[in-house]
Amino acid sequence: MTGITQAEVDLAPTFPMVANDLQRFIAGATPVAHNAGFDLGFLRRNGLDTGNRYCDTFELAYLVRPAAKGYSLAQLTRQLLVDPGRSHRALDDARSARDVFLALLSELENLDPSLLAEFRRLSRESNWDIAALLDAAEDSGDLQLASPTSAAIGGVDSAEVRSRLSRPPPIQLVDEEKHIAPSLVVEALSAGSQFSDSIPNFEERDEQLEMSAAIADVINQGGRLMVEAGTGVGKSLAYLLPAALYATINGHRVIVSTNTINLQEQLVNKDLPMVKEALAAISPELAGEFRYSSLKGRANYLCYKRWSIARRSPDLDEARARMIAKTTGWLAETRTGDRGELNLGPANVASGWNSMSAQRAFECPARAGGPCFLQAARSDAEASHIVVVNHSLLLSDLVSGGNAIPEYDLLIVDEAHHLEDVATDQLTFTFGQGDIDDIFSDLIAERGLLVRAQGAIAVTETSDSDSGPAEESLQLIESVAPRLREEMRSLLSYVASVVAPTEGPSQIQYDTQVRILSDHRQAPGWESVAGTWDNVTILLAEVSTGLERVVETVRRAVPDDGGAKDALLSDLVQVQIGLIRFSEKVGELIGEPAESGIYWVNFRRQSSDVTLNSAPLEVGPDLQEKLYDQKRAIVMTSATMSTDGNLDHAAERLGFERSRHLVLGSPFKYSELALLYAPTTLPHPNSPHFQQAVGTVILEAATAAQGSTMALFTSHGALRNAARAIRPGLEEQDIRVLSQGLDGPPQLLAESFLEEPRSVLLGTSSFWQGVDFAGDSLTVLVIARLPFTVPSDPIFQARSERYGDEAFTKYAVPQAILKFRQGFGRLIRSSTDRGVAIVLDSRITRSRYGSRFINSLPEMTVTDGKGHGTSAVVKRWLELTG
Repeated sequence: MTGITQAEVDLAPTFPMVANDLQRFIAGATPVAHNAGFDLGFLRRNGLDTGNRYCDTFELAYLVRPAAKGYSLAQLTRQLLVDPGRSHRALDDARSARDVFLALLSELENLDPSLLAEFRRLSRESNWDIAALLDAAEDSGDLQLASPTSAAIGGVDSAEVRSRLSRPPPIQLVDEEKHIAPSLVVEALSAGSQFSDSIPNFEERDEQLEMSAAIADVINQGGRLMVEAGTGVGKSLAYLLPAALYATINGHRVIVSTNTINLQEQLVNKDLPMVKEALAAISPELAGEFRYSSLKGRANYLCYKRWSIARRSPDLDEARARMIAKTTGWLAETRTGDRGELNLGPANVASGWNSMSAQRAFECPARAGGPCFLQAARSDAEASHIVVVNHSLLLSDLVSGGNAIPEYDLLIVDEAHHLEDVATDQLTFTFGQGDIDDIFSDLIAERGLLVRAQGAIAVTETSDSDSGPAEESLQLIESVAPRLREEMRSLLSYVASVVAPTEGPSQIQYDTQVRILSDHRQAPGWESVAGTWDNVTILLAEVSTGLERVVETVRRAVPDDGGAKDALLSDLVQVQIGLIRFSEKVGELIGEPAESGIYWVNFRRQSSDVTLNSAPLEVGPDLQEKLYDQKRAIVMTSATMSTDGNLDHAAERLGFERSRHLVLGSPFKYSELALLYAPTTLPHPNSPHFQQAVGTVILEAATAAQGSTMALFTSHGALRNAARAIRPGLEEQDIRVLSQGLDGPPQLLAESFLEEPRSVLLGTSSFWQGVDFAGDSLTVLVIARLPFTVPSDPIFQARSERYGDEAFTKYAVPQAILKFRQGFGRLIRSSTDRGVAIVLDSRITRSRYGSRFINSLPEMTVTDGKGHGTSAVVKRWLELTG
């Protein structure tokens, strides 16, 4: 990676030999560094703490370029057209940091002066290091700072923000419903149509035509349709065109739900504009009426009121100041308030967003005249014929009783193979020490809710008799809350001691999940659990009753003062909701377990944290009752839903009964595009020699393909072992190894893999699906093991038991086949892709069920290598198809 040789390291001076020179060199200066915390940490660990203030180009880019795709030095050099020199060499990186700094400084100078003044205020009040740069730039005259006008908050004019938010009228339902002719849709998607003539390189696909006609029919007649459409079918257009045609003619709304943000954005930014063109070819008048939008969950939208309160906080820290500054610059131009427009960085950096999002704006009255991005997004959805959402919002809409998505009776679920997992996640409850800390730090901290509520009630104009009960409740909560916190902690401890493996919670050597079964509830130690829960219940009732009185008093008596009352109410309600959910779910887990529930304890080795968890045994019944039975027509579609050539398993898991099934293959000629190589000489995956064999095959395959290789693993441990085994041999050939968890987060690794063909990417769950590496960027795909779910997983274990003696063949194998197909789908993404898929798990050829995995793939060339070895097999296929 760096080109530094061992000989250079051997001759290099030790740090103590250069420390004094370095300290003299930077004395009194304000050094510029990228991600300065890394360098400062290195210096401090070696005894050199200069006390200098630093200018961090990462911080500057985070501020000036809020929507940048990435903030690494390499990414910024590309964005700013800076020559990076030799990356990861000290002098070249220093020069790059200098040039990036100068380019960003130039952009900073062009910002609005009132915005710059707000940045300086935030940096000074929080002791944010970027203050050094802003102060110096102002002193030198490079920056012109101005005080915000009276109409602006922090350099942002709320009236101007409000003017950007659209309020279109809702769509209108027609009096008499009209059917759409399937032939009309088929004709539009056929070669020679006006629409096809407008699309470069258009190809007519029989599978697409069949799918579009079937969807038009179910939309007309009502009912349920499940469609698997292989790669290259063009399923998005196949469902969007008939849906758009029907919705526009009849004034209906169709909800399209996806699992990934990538597909959601593709539909809105690429496919739906094409659908509008297709409608124009059918009827220019219809195309003019057709409207579409996307809608996300509350947490994705900035709450302008909460943002304005946050920026006035008297106790700003650096992290909050950074987030407020970033969103302030963005607020000057955004039309959506959608966090997807921002690069918030890693979770620990992005955490400040939550305090400003609409997720916690429960009590916001959305008064006329105030900008509200969530309300604007919902207004857009009310005015749209097609609204694109994600599975999480679709399912949270069910949980919330249907107040998150506008009314609809037609639903299309794309990436439907994810729906069961997302539904399970939505209905899973987790509670641990961190949740206890969050509740009580919000409630009884030095500047917590009790103090804020006391201050708000104290300045009310109500009589003593009005505010007295609330003040008594505050005192009661203040005295009871610490006891409740300790009882909650004891409850976790007692449950853990009963359920833990024999060595006890403190002796657990790795993350462990243990189901809570009837035997545990009969154990002697469970008496302590039940007794502690009784104590928790009593104290919880006192706190909850007190909170109700406080909330009612604040709602009734405290005057509104620019949003502070609404923020206080929403925070109080958030705590109430948390306590109610805790009471319901933990009460069920301890005292009233449902037959349809799964309950378990998580033991985390590194943090020694213990969490209580519950999930539904099946999601199908809930989906059937609350979703399917409520809609006139539903389409489920995906590229990978079938097992053993049919959709029965997927329909059963989703509870999608009484549905018509349609399995459409891919138009690609896989026999010419892909080779499946399953060597028969490798040891069994449970053999101690298997891991070594995996490393050898990846090394040989990547060498033969000169990079362009991705290997998929089912565990991080196996991935790390493989990375250690192959890195030296590949880097000698100038082939990079990019390992998930070792060399960066998934998104960054995917970008790096696309940018540099001479790379090998090692990934786990994140890369089995949802990433596209079309063309020569990926020519070899290695699947180390068949992706069976870990048998000890509580949810998998409980659901398997429903199948009795046939659990493995009827549940474990079909689930693994689905994931196997998703992983294989990474290899061929277009009709011009070529590649080799290598499966190293000998069970695919030696077990009685292995053929089910092979038969689940498109018809392609299959080989065991015939003794030629990995390198020869890969080279020969790539030469034949290249």
